[in-house]
Amino acid sequence: MRGRLDRVDLVLWAAAFLCAGVTLWLSVAAVPPGTAAFGGADKVEHALAYLVTTLLVLLAAVWRPGRGEGPLARWWWAVLAIMVVAGGVLEIVQSFVGREAELADWVAEIVAVSLAWGVLVGWRRRVNRLTVAGTTRGGDPSTV
Repeated sequence: MRGRLDRVDLVLWAAAFLCAGVTLWLSVAAVPPGTAAFGGADKVEHALAYLVTTLLVLLAAVWRPGRGEGPLARWWWAVLAIMVVAGGVLEIVQSFVGREAELADWVAEIVAVSLAWGVLVGWRRRVNRLTVAGTTRGGDPSTV
């Protein structure tokens, strides 16, 4: 069982680094396709990139179902701060590579990081509630 959990963590970390790499590349490369699809499309793209990347990092590092607390559980706030600061730094870098740095992009990233934290907290509460309910009824909490 422990080996399986390690593989899950490895996949989560790999996916998080892949998403972070794609986000970095799209942030400094030419304007990504689809940014003019509708007004605010680039804000949606920023938000989705940071939501997915942050959630993957949180699942790998802070908490996930089946494992519980991760290696950075006590440093959850630092994980969130790093994501927010990274978004701000990338916005500044964009102004040096022929892209436009926008405060609204950074706000979209901050909202996405906050949303990722909210999703993780809600998911954890739900799992804990189901585990307690399964244990209270005398059932095996791993099957709940």
